[in-house]
Amino acid sequence: MSAFRAIREGKGSPANRGFTIIEIAIVLGIIAILATLAVTAYTKYIDQNLEKMTIRNIRILEGAIKTFELENLRLPNNLNELGPVALLDVGGKTVTRPPPFPDPWGNPYRYLNIRNDSPPAYPNARRDKGNKPLSLDFDLYSMGADGETAKPVGSGAGGDDIVRANSGAYVGLGAKY
Repeated sequence: MSAFRAIREGKGSPANRGFTIIEIAIVLGIIAILATLAVTAYTKYIDQNLEKMTIRNIRILEGAIKTFELENLRLPNNLNELGPVALLDVGGKTVTRPPPFPDPWGNPYRYLNIRNDSPPAYPNARRDKGNKPLSLDFDLYSMGADGETAKPVGSGAGGDDIVRANSGAYVGLGAKY
């Protein structure tokens, strides 16, 4: 009997036997589970970094808007009036960009001068869970990863928006405000 035939029939020493299909399936299953966990964690990490970068860019734009207000004694009617602004790019480097200013997902940041929006009703202002305007000076936000938004930012299409609320006291996810 040849050595090959002895291994095929399972008569060789345990060191010469191969893996069974069940053992290979179990190992592949474990590898698949670990890969899924790693990809999920990495995706969450990337999303959190994009949100943090968006928050920083909203703060930078907020500063540019306030500088414009000090120099012109009024808020800008739109972001185009700001001219070029140095924002962070996806790599975290400062890049001076002309308007429109893209968020990390490629959508332009949105702005509304609320003081020009028919007080006291403010019909175009975005709303919190209590249906009150997010801010009383200006609304500045990113539509988030899905590129969609809604006036109430607490859930739905507005939940993933990164918003400036409470006249600048809060900048973060709409769902957390």
